[in-house]
Amino acid sequence: MCTGTVFQRWQSEALNELRAHGHLVVLLIIDARKVPETSRLNKLLKKKRSTLLFSVLENRVFKPHAKMSIDLQQDLQGIDRLNCEVDKRGYSEYFSAPDVQAIREHRLDFILRFGFNILRGDILSSARFGVWSFHHDDEMFYRGGPPGFWEIYGNDPVSGAILQRLTDKLDGGVVMEKGYLKTTMHSYRENLNQLLMMSSSWPARVADKLSGNPSAEETAGAKQAIASSTTIAPVFKVPGNLRMLKFLWLLMRNRITFYYRDLLASETWNVGIIRKPIRDVALGIDRLRESDITWLSLPASSDYLADPAGFILAGKLHILVEEYSYADQRAVISEIIPDPVGAGDPVRVLGGTVHLSYPFVFEHNHSVYCLPESYQLSRITLYRRDLLTGTFAVDRILLTDVSAVDPTIMFFNDFWWLFFTSRENSNSHLYVYHSRELTGEFKPHRNNPVKTDIRSARPAGTPFISEDVLYRPAQDCSGTYGGRVALNRVLRLTPDDFEEVTVKFIEPVMGSKYDKGLHTISGAGNFTLIDGKRYNLNRHFFYHQLKKRLTRKDPSNV
Repeated sequence: MCTGTVFQRWQSEALNELRAHGHLVVLLIIDARKVPETSRLNKLLKKKRSTLLFSVLENRVFKPHAKMSIDLQQDLQGIDRLNCEVDKRGYSEYFSAPDVQAIREHRLDFILRFGFNILRGDILSSARFGVWSFHHDDEMFYRGGPPGFWEIYGNDPVSGAILQRLTDKLDGGVVMEKGYLKTTMHSYRENLNQLLMMSSSWPARVADKLSGNPSAEETAGAKQAIASSTTIAPVFKVPGNLRMLKFLWLLMRNRITFYYRDLLASETWNVGIIRKPIRDVALGIDRLRESDITWLSLPASSDYLADPAGFILAGKLHILVEEYSYADQRAVISEIIPDPVGAGDPVRVLGGTVHLSYPFVFEHNHSVYCLPESYQLSRITLYRRDLLTGTFAVDRILLTDVSAVDPTIMFFNDFWWLFFTSRENSNSHLYVYHSRELTGEFKPHRNNPVKTDIRSARPAGTPFISEDVLYRPAQDCSGTYGGRVALNRVLRLTPDDFEEVTVKFIEPVMGSKYDKGLHTISGAGNFTLIDGKRYNLNRHFFYHQLKKRLTRKDPSNV
C-alpha cells in the first residue's frame, strides 16, 4: 500500500530486503485520492496554530536520513497497480468491495502498509496473512505519535517499535516482530532514524518464518486469536507549542550531558571474584554486595581489567581478562593467577597489534579454549591453550567476514551454539550460528538476527544449565553501556527457532566503588567472576575523544 512509486528510504530498504530474500512484490495498491496542490505558505497557514512549532521543525530540522525520498519507478516496472479510493467513516477507512475482490484475485501472502490511514473491514483479510503495519514506538506504553518523540520527552531510556498484523480493533493488532533500542536522548532526528532503519528488515524476516511452513496459516490464525495486543497505553498526540519549547530545552540539556560523558567520563573496570558457582550467584543472590567480592589489584600499567573468564588448573584459579590501556587505545588478553586477597600480576597471552577483548573460555576434550573478540579482523578465531607452555595458539577460524562482538560458544542439545552481536549494532542485535561439531561448519540461524533488544541481547559471560534449563547472561545497555546483566531463560533454541525471556537482572555491586556498571558474569568451577565499573578522569581518553570529535562531522543535532 503506497501513494505511488516514491518511498521513504527505510521503506525502500524494506522492499529491497524482501526481494533479496526471494519474496516477490506483485501488486501496488495505490491511494488514488488527489492531494490538492498548494504553496508552502498556504500549507503553513493551514497548520494548527497550537502545534505550529513541531509542524515547522518536523521536516526542516527533525527529518532523518531514513525518510529521504527515493523514486522506485524503474525498480517497480511491470508490477500490477491498483488505484483505490476509500470510504472514510470517522477516523477509519474502508475499501470498496470491487477493490477488495481485485486484491483477492492476486492471491497475496500479505500486504505491507506504506499508505492510507486507519484501515477497517474486508481489506484486512484480503491477503493470506493480512495487512502488516509498523508502529515506531512500544505500543504497550506509547500509542499515537509522533514516533520516537515522547521517549525523549519522558526520559525513557528505551525506544521500541513493532511490526503488526492489523485487526479491526484499533491498536489491537497481532505483534509479529518487536525490537528495542537505546533512546538517543540528545537527538530526536537520530532516535527516529534508528527506529525506522531497525524495522526495515522485519517484513523479510517474518515472511521467511512463514514461508515453507505448511501450518503457517493455522499458526498465524491461532496466534491472532490469543495474541492481539491488549494495550491500554495512553494515546499521545502532536505536542503543543509550550511542550515543544520544553522539548527543545531538554534536547539542549541532554546534548551537554552527552558531550560531557563522551569527553570526560572515562570508564575504569575491575574484576571481582565470588567464591560460589555461577548457578548459585546468578539464580540465588538477590543483590551482590561488597562483602561477596574479592577485587583484583589493578596494575599500574593498565587503565582497567574487564571481561573476566576463568578455568581451574592444578587446583588454582586462572583468570583471563581484557587488559586495556587508554594511552594505546588498545586491549590485550592477559592471564592472572590471583592469591587469596586478589593480588597477581597479569601476563599477556594474546594480542598486541590489534584490539582483543572478551576472552570467552570453555573446556572441551581436556583442552582449554579461548574465543576472544577481534572484530577488527572481521573473523572469529578459536585459540587452544598449550598445557605445557601455558601459551595460546590458533586452533581454527570459526567464521570469516563478520565483525562479531563478544562471541560466546557452548554445546547444548546436540549442537555447538555461537552467539554474538554485530559491530554495527553491538548492543542490540543478537546473532546465532550452529554446528554439529566444534570442527565443523558454523551455519547461520534461519532468523538472524534472532533478537533486537538493547536490554538483553549482547552476550555477557557464561551460559549455564540448571535443572535442564539453559540460562544466557546478556548485557542491559539501556541506561548506560554495561549497566547491568540480564539473565535470560532460553525457551527454544533450534536452527530455525529461538525464544528467551529475561527472568532477572544482576545489578552492580552494592556498596562498592565499582557500582556504576556490571557487564560480565562467568563461571569457573566453584568460582564466579564479575566485573564492575566506575568513572574517572583520564587525559588519554579525553585527547582521543576530542580528536574523534574534531576530525569527523557529527550528524546528530536535534
